[in-house]
Amino acid sequence: SSKLRVMTLSSFVGRSALSLAPLSLAPRAPPQQAQAPATAQLALLACFTKWFSGSFDNAAQAADDAAGGLAPREGGGHEHIRCHVQNLEAPAQVGPAFLADYRFPARGDASFRTRLYTVRCDPDDAPDSIRMEIFRPSDAKLAALVVADFDAAALDWTDADFAPAQYVPDCDVRWRFVAAGGSDFGEAHFDGELVGGDVQLFSPMSKAMITVTDSLQLFDGALWINDRGYDAQGAQIYGNWRGVPYKLALGRR
Repeated sequence: SSKLRVMTLSSFVGRSALSLAPLSLAPRAPPQQAQAPATAQLALLACFTKWFSGSFDNAAQAADDAAGGLAPREGGGHEHIRCHVQNLEAPAQVGPAFLADYRFPARGDASFRTRLYTVRCDPDDAPDSIRMEIFRPSDAKLAALVVADFDAAALDWTDADFAPAQYVPDCDVRWRFVAAGGSDFGEAHFDGELVGGDVQLFSPMSKAMITVTDSLQLFDGALWINDRGYDAQGAQIYGNWRGVPYKLALGRR
């Protein structure tokens, strides 16, 4: 596995340019213009934005599993996936935003999930954490992305892309910053978890209600995803059957 560079949040404080891109269907209030965050909060967002942007994949992990005789899914191994995260030029009131596209390189680079994310410092959360909200692109926006080869910079992004109709309810993620030495991982990182714990939602792919549980880690150079879904009978339908995260290494920013 790749060696991650140790960093602390304090190293981001005081930079002259943090380069923050202006960047549930239940009723949801429109985004409100937040007050300017304190320096530490601004540094937290800058750190997360930098680490979360880029092209990540777990090619090495998938190859190791295959060499060890672990097939994907029920076999306990990991399928090779790639996640490309781009900063968006979203409206100022939306705040920092991202486009994330998830693909199976071994299946003709087929896209299996496309999401929009927004992040903000929430006064109701701990000061060392970030709240992420998740949105599904509309069919029209998804079609435009296909034409643009998923180049976020080629499209205009408006409030409509982050409207209540596109919001995925009950799936907000809280990312908490952990300094180097503050956990068993050793390296500085963000821990991500669903704000409300495990969630039941309708899966467009399964055409049924499923239960989702999630655990995430973001390092400077890696994104670990332990996202698992279960059907109404409790049978696992995706994720790693041994509970081992998909360990995606950063390829390029």
